[in-house]
This record gives sequence, C-alpha cells and structure tokens, in this order.
Amino acid sequence: MSCSHWRPPVTEPPRPLPPGLMSPCPVPAPHPDNNADAVAIELKRLYDLYGTCAGRLFELQHWLSKSEER
Repeated sequence: MSCSHWRPPVTEPPRPLPPGLMSPCPVPAPHPDNNADAVAIELKRLYDLYGTCAGRLFELQHWLSKSEER
C-alpha cells in the first residue's frame, strides 16, 4: 500500500457550509390550467427552477472541491 494517498490528520474544524447552499431546491407550483399559454408559462417557471437548483449544485460542488484541496 502506498503512502501517496495518505492525508495528515485534520487539525482545524471543517468550514461551515454557506447557508445558500443548505436550502432545498424549490418545489414546482401546481399546474394551473391546460391551455397553451399556461403550459408555456409553467414550462418557463420549471426551467427557471431547474436553473436555480443546478446553480446551487454547481456552487456546492465548487465549495466542496475547495474544501478537499486544503
């Protein structure tokens, strides 16, 4: 077994996770109507929610990768 993957023991507490990354992804609103305009608006809202959630995941992964480099 190689010692190249050995890490020294942690001597400081872990950094706290930023509060914005702790909040859950938004829940989609109920579908209001079946007409084409309402569906298009709801689809746009879902894309926005996906963007918010994907952005948080990216920021969390970036934050975690910086924590591992320490």
